[in-house]
Amino acid sequence: MDRPRRTVRQPIKPPQTVAPEPIARPTKRRLPTPDPADYLKTLLESSKSDLVSLDMNDIINANTWGMLSEDGRARLRSLLPPTVFSDYRETLGEDHPATKDTEPKAGSCSKGEDANATLTELNLSVFTDPHFLAAARTFQDHLYLGWFTDAHAEKVRQFQEGVMKGTMSAPWKDEIWERDNVALVAVEPDIEAVSSARAGGASQVKLFTLAKKGIIRVGDVIAYKRAFATSEVVEKDVIVQSVHPKTYALTVLTQPGAVKYLPSHLLTEPPEEPSAPTLSMTITSPSMLETGLLDTDGRMEKARRPNGNAWKSFTVWRWRGGGNWRAEDDRGGRENHGTLFYLRGSYYHEM
Repeated sequence: MDRPRRTVRQPIKPPQTVAPEPIARPTKRRLPTPDPADYLKTLLESSKSDLVSLDMNDIINANTWGMLSEDGRARLRSLLPPTVFSDYRETLGEDHPATKDTEPKAGSCSKGEDANATLTELNLSVFTDPHFLAAARTFQDHLYLGWFTDAHAEKVRQFQEGVMKGTMSAPWKDEIWERDNVALVAVEPDIEAVSSARAGGASQVKLFTLAKKGIIRVGDVIAYKRAFATSEVVEKDVIVQSVHPKTYALTVLTQPGAVKYLPSHLLTEPPEEPSAPTLSMTITSPSMLETGLLDTDGRMEKARRPNGNAWKSFTVWRWRGGGNWRAEDDRGGRENHGTLFYLRGSYYHEM
């Protein structure tokens, strides 16, 4: 008989650490090296440029100026005004009264010679000058707004070309205000409309409405005056001859050319019949009247005319109660009743 066998217990094995299988990582793609010309274009024109958010004083300062090559500094010096150089000397122009009848001093520059033609030493304090820092921040603002892009440059070119041709113009600031404040009403109804010089909802009142309500009447002299950017001032008077009974369009009389005042026989009460060379025109708006007067005057070309608020350029002259015609007066004794802009605002706030 076989002896029973003892159970052989398996020895306890220490725990084994299983190393995780390595994870295959995708190989990073090497980005292509950007073209230096394209990178510079993005840096100086794109609204996503790094220059938008950086402190420009950390980029343009005396230290970075010293790191540039002499050729680079020479090119940048040609872009700077002469007053930023240490060796700049203030001089008077040839047309200054103090330079007349004076002999040039020894060592001084003769006529036609620029005393600051060879400026080389830059005053490094320019990099901390408030004007320079403000200009740098303005550059960042324009860069952020995309004003240096090719698309914006094309818009500017088209606008300038349209201005030269007289087909485009910037909106007048009063027109923008009136557009954005149509529903604005006066805080106190007894405040005069002219006190705030704001049209608001009054911009909806047309010239024919003033004629219909008797605010513009037959016999009124409407005086036009506008000063242009070229220092030229155009002034012309017209007199309301009639008001159409249905459309309330105004028929006005004026003189041709640059004649300012009307002849005395048109200023009487009642006025005499017009004769040559008096001109007649029918208008329905102040801008239409302004265009007609400038065409008649002939001094201001269409390309040089601003797109302004014509309501402020016309003043109404009328006899007050009991007033008499005076031949010695250029407007027959009429008195100033205010601009069309004022009369329109007064009517609107009294509605």
